[in-house]
Amino acid sequence: MQIPNYYQILEINRDATTTEIKSAFRKLAKRYHPDKQDISNNSDDVANAEQKFKQVCNAYDVLQDEKRKADYDRILQNLERQQQSYRSYYDRLNKLNQDYSKLELLFQALLHQNYETGISMYEQLCSRCEQNGKKWCIDDFFNYEDSRDCEFLIAEAYQNLAFTNRNGSDSERHRKIELAMQIYESLLSAEGRRPCFKHFIKEVKDRLKKIYLYCFSVEGYQQTSQIPLSKISALELPKRETAWMYKKIAEFYVEINLFPEARKVLLMAFELQPKLVGAKKICRTLNMTNLQTMS
Repeated sequence: MQIPNYYQILEINRDATTTEIKSAFRKLAKRYHPDKQDISNNSDDVANAEQKFKQVCNAYDVLQDEKRKADYDRILQNLERQQQSYRSYYDRLNKLNQDYSKLELLFQALLHQNYETGISMYEQLCSRCEQNGKKWCIDDFFNYEDSRDCEFLIAEAYQNLAFTNRNGSDSERHRKIELAMQIYESLLSAEGRRPCFKHFIKEVKDRLKKIYLYCFSVEGYQQTSQIPLSKISALELPKRETAWMYKKIAEFYVEINLFPEARKVLLMAFELQPKLVGAKKICRTLNMTNLQTMS
């Protein structure tokens, strides 16, 4: 996130008084006002002056208002702290020679929810190994439990960036969603082979539920790889939850006019939960109202 530095635009210090702010604005407004520009000047110079004049006016509008200035100062300070933290991580990263130390920094970044920093570090480590013809593996550096913990945090970071950060491209966003899904699925598979994290498996399943249902939304269906319904049954959720997911998928299929697919998935839902709650409307739409009487 970037915001203009209004203090730099007005060429004043952060502790400038109201009088100093007003004085700086008047000086710069006179300098860049469109009426003050010589029409014989280069058109680019005139355009630049007009742009500068708008910036000066915007800066003054904010800084001369006590409440808006306080809100702006708080946002600016938070961003500067985040940027400083980001630079600090990378300064430390560039000074380290061992992947283990870099991985510890990655772990700390993710624990403190510095998701962009952590994922950037993670992808740097993976990319460097791939360039050397190797596959990077967390288990080469941490014990089994810590490795799974770190994978969970990496998946969480990808998911968070994908669903909360809308600044990137659609392709990049959906790449992160699919990576999160792959890592969560890997964690479930590892737990099946060597149980050690029963306390957070429910959380992993809940997150996969969200991602799977996203894949069966208008946006997700167009952008992500299509997932088989067998992935939902593989979560081994209670029948009620699985039936609810099937109903949501059936409703999506109706939304995009795939009625045969909708009927098929809705039948799967009723097989698991004959008295499926909230299914009357879709049953009527699909002419399957008799299913509501199943017992």
